[in-house]
Amino acid sequence: MLDVTWQSPYSFTLADRSGSLLARLEPREAPGRQATEAFIGARFALEHGARISHFLPLLLALRDAEGVLQAAVGIRSALDQSLFLERYLPQPVETQVAAALGRPIDRAEVVEVGNLAALDPGQARLLIVVTTWLLARSGRRWVTFTGATRLINSFHRLGLAPQVLGLADPACLGAERESWGSYYANAPQVCAGDIHQGYQQLLQAGIFARLGLPTLGEEDCHVA
Repeated sequence: MLDVTWQSPYSFTLADRSGSLLARLEPREAPGRQATEAFIGARFALEHGARISHFLPLLLALRDAEGVLQAAVGIRSALDQSLFLERYLPQPVETQVAAALGRPIDRAEVVEVGNLAALDPGQARLLIVVTTWLLARSGRRWVTFTGATRLINSFHRLGLAPQVLGLADPACLGAERESWGSYYANAPQVCAGDIHQGYQQLLQAGIFARLGLPTLGEEDCHVA
């Protein structure tokens, strides 16, 4: 388990084809956190004309060897707080996911990812891989996110198949909708995925090995 990393900075190196990348988990008060938030805000402004002021408690940032940000995503545990995407759902997220799966799940095993921003689709896919590895290592089981077709296609290209829970209706945001620019023009959907299945798929495809990420053992996570 890596619960300590949800409260303090944690860094590791990836062996990307274009050179090494530094992956870093950044809680709210971590050095460099403001730069990562600014990167996310700038990407959303460029792509959607959005003004982002809401950032998830933990950010995962990917930087190249020169320290230039390539991609970032936010992570939030559902254990003791509401999720942003629950605004779109008629029921708590664990109830909604359980209904889609046909079996009960524990809210403590659910995380939300959001604020995803990348310089290009390839970096977005790399971020999905690294996030899956980290979440598996942390012992979480279910990941939830809001994404339009382009993001969902990034999952599919990796062999991952998230479950659609419903449409992300901007009417659920009230006046806050105005700050999101054209984001909702792409009809984003609320999705959920099985972290264990995702980990196994990427492991068997050899993607973790190519990035230099070690195989996780039973002492690291609950992946079987």
